Amino acid sequence: MNWRMTLGIWMAALALWFGAWSLWNVATDARANRVLQGFAPVFPAGSVPWNDVDRIEISSGDRPPLTFTRTAGQWSQTTPFVFRVDASGPQQLIAQASTLIAQNVAIQSDASSSATGLDEKAATIAFAWEGGEARIRLGGRLPAGKAWIDLPSGAIGARLAPATLHDLVLARDLVKWRQTALFSRADIDCNRIVCESLDRLGKVQRLEVAREGAAWMVISPIKTRADRAAVERWLEALARTHASGFVADLPHDLLPFGLETPAASLEIHASARRTLADGQVVVEPLLERLEIGAPVRRGAQEHFARLAAHPEAIMEIDGTVVAAAIPPSLLMIDPTASGLRPSDIRAVRVEPASGVAVRLERVAGEWNAATPAGVCSASTAKVAALLARLCDNRATEIMLQVAPADLVIGKIVLESFDGRDLAVLTLSRERDGGRFGIDDGSGVLRIYPAALDVRFDLDGYTSTAP
Repeated sequence: MNWRMTLGIWMAALALWFGAWSLWNVATDARANRVLQGFAPVFPAGSVPWNDVDRIEISSGDRPPLTFTRTAGQWSQTTPFVFRVDASGPQQLIAQASTLIAQNVAIQSDASSSATGLDEKAATIAFAWEGGEARIRLGGRLPAGKAWIDLPSGAIGARLAPATLHDLVLARDLVKWRQTALFSRADIDCNRIVCESLDRLGKVQRLEVAREGAAWMVISPIKTRADRAAVERWLEALARTHASGFVADLPHDLLPFGLETPAASLEIHASARRTLADGQVVVEPLLERLEIGAPVRRGAQEHFARLAAHPEAIMEIDGTVVAAAIPPSLLMIDPTASGLRPSDIRAVRVEPASGVAVRLERVAGEWNAATPAGVCSASTAKVAALLARLCDNRATEIMLQVAPADLVIGKIVLESFDGRDLAVLTLSRERDGGRFGIDDGSGVLRIYPAALDVRFDLDGYTSTAP
């Protein structure tokens, strides 16, 4: 078989496939045309400015209507109470209504309402924009994905239409349009986080961290340096939290949900900048608060909860959200002894509880060691190792207490280049060469293993020391 014969076979096969595909499309189009014969747009082109719709009201029977309003490009549920929603829900409903088609039928009398479901209890959707409104009623469903509709203001009466609006409005829970994200300001504009929870004895435990310049500080349960990386991880975890779902709206009693007196709460304090018409920038405080109630059942990790900004809606949150909202306080404390960078330190004063003090000073890239007896050259490597222990090493344990006075072995003072004391560290050590403890004066005792090996004698820092 030569190449000409092979090419001919391929060309014949391609022609046969193309012909079959064309015949199939013609048959499919014919079937579609027969199915859609007599159907026409419910809202003719240009009759409704769909892009300008900024209000949707959905009512059904005796239930209170649901209203969704668009303000500054954001959609919110506004009745029976305010709650933010995802824009995809209203936008999908508008898109389906704008392309809805229907077929006129010969059912127009009042007696037909029982057959079509278009009675006084029929669901109604109102699309409103500035200066106008369009309404559509949803009747009963029919086989093959069809349903009854009509326009209350029209004279045509009941019409047969695809059940797309019925599927969106009646077959789904519109509560699912609501946003489930719990926090929107767990970001760089956050300047304070406050967590309160009850311990097993019913005592309130408070964890509070606040931004001070570029750093974070733990304010409660004790004021000390915060671990910036830990706080940022906390914010990232809070930014990812979502409610599992909504369990009740406008409850008459909060007691069954444990929210009359919440078991825990989490507050994010942030700020927002707004530009006025005259160009002036105004900074406004913002507060987001989550209240955590009782477990949904005994021993469950899931809890009832609500947002202070939307107290009418009771939600369910899982154990991951609870853990993110109530972290252990000690995890937020900076585990380093000083929280400083070695490059910011010009001098180190090593002051033993008993013995001769040593002052280590940086001089043009080298270090000198000074005592009452005089000045000598210090080992740059050994001073660098000391600074690494005090600035970089992370404590293996943190205790909210000061060291016992009888275990104190001395102090180390770190000086800045302008002569200020940047940190005064009190060192203690367990007996028999045990662990070290370092207190920076905040009442937090950071525990380090015996291998920390901080020296208080001159020989520990001179070039000739072993």
